[in-house]
Amino acid sequence: MIKAMKGARAKLSFALALALVMGLTAAGTAFADPAPIYVNPNSYAEITKVLERPMGVHLPEPADAGFNFSATPQAFDGGTIPSGLSFPDIASISLNTNDGVLPDVWERTYPENWGVDSIERSVRFDLADLTFSRAGQYDYLVEQQPNSHEDITDSSERYILRLTVGQNNAISNVQFFDFRAGSMGAAIDSPRFISTYTPVGSLSITSEVAGADADEHKDFDFRIRLTSTSFADFDGTVDATITNAAGSGASSHTITYNQWYSFTLQHGWKMEISNLPLGTAFMVNEPAPTDYIPSVDVTVDGNISFVYSVGDLDRAITSESALAQAFLVEERVVGAGENLVAFSHYMPDTPEPHIVQDNLVWFAVAGIGAVFFIALVVFMRKRLN
Repeated sequence: MIKAMKGARAKLSFALALALVMGLTAAGTAFADPAPIYVNPNSYAEITKVLERPMGVHLPEPADAGFNFSATPQAFDGGTIPSGLSFPDIASISLNTNDGVLPDVWERTYPENWGVDSIERSVRFDLADLTFSRAGQYDYLVEQQPNSHEDITDSSERYILRLTVGQNNAISNVQFFDFRAGSMGAAIDSPRFISTYTPVGSLSITSEVAGADADEHKDFDFRIRLTSTSFADFDGTVDATITNAAGSGASSHTITYNQWYSFTLQHGWKMEISNLPLGTAFMVNEPAPTDYIPSVDVTVDGNISFVYSVGDLDRAITSESALAQAFLVEERVVGAGENLVAFSHYMPDTPEPHIVQDNLVWFAVAGIGAVFFIALVVFMRKRLN
């Protein structure tokens, strides 16, 4: 009896253990990663879109920055396309800076040039529904259409997409080849189309005078230095324009990067520099005028950076050396918003002379003294006589 009970217990334990194992196995299968969905590599042709921009600069708005790719018939079996051959059209690809549906998403990469922020994404031409009338090699010219954004420059990459079609009218192989100077070159594993986004900003420098005795026609001396940075890798020249208080009488100037440039401004005049690469560092200095108290308001990217006034203690030095300590080149860079350096020059009022009024008491004392002296002289003469 006892043996029978032990045998039954053993069978029950085995059954429970078996059920537990089967349950864990089923649970593991349920939570395991799903099997990858197989995609026929001959049903698409994949390219890579690359967009480079200065580090720290926002992407252009999606509505403004669109990238369009086309694949147009180029050749059949390495020669001209026979008349009457059905050469199927491949739908073009369009994307912008806000697109991204898995698996085609923008990804950040890290180029060798530290100051450049590079993003890229993969996109595909759909080949699954193409219908061919005969076997052979169908060549398509793949290129990016010109970008309409004024601050985006597209490189000139072009490729040949070759579809090899078998006797069953199905694509048996997909290849890309480099295409330059009108001829096909080496095979390419991953065609890449590169665009560079180089947005620009502007910088203005103004001057004004204040005070009853201020001279609105006085020339004030300034100098400016534009400096390339890791964010703005530029080492050329930019154009500037100076206009008078009426907004006319413009004069043209050319400023070379990494060099000081001297100029003069009168009251209400403005120097304006356009098409500056964002991230350009700038410094503006002015020797302190002898009879004026200068101050400067600096706005960077639409925000007031600081207000600096040169007081009497700074008269012995120049505002150039004073500003050189507070106006660091590395911390003042051109942004997409307003960039303005506004100088003000105040002439203290000179009090009008009031010699008679201010010295009336002394004149009275002097007059009384003179009368007393004359009376004394007359008295002495009479007594001597």
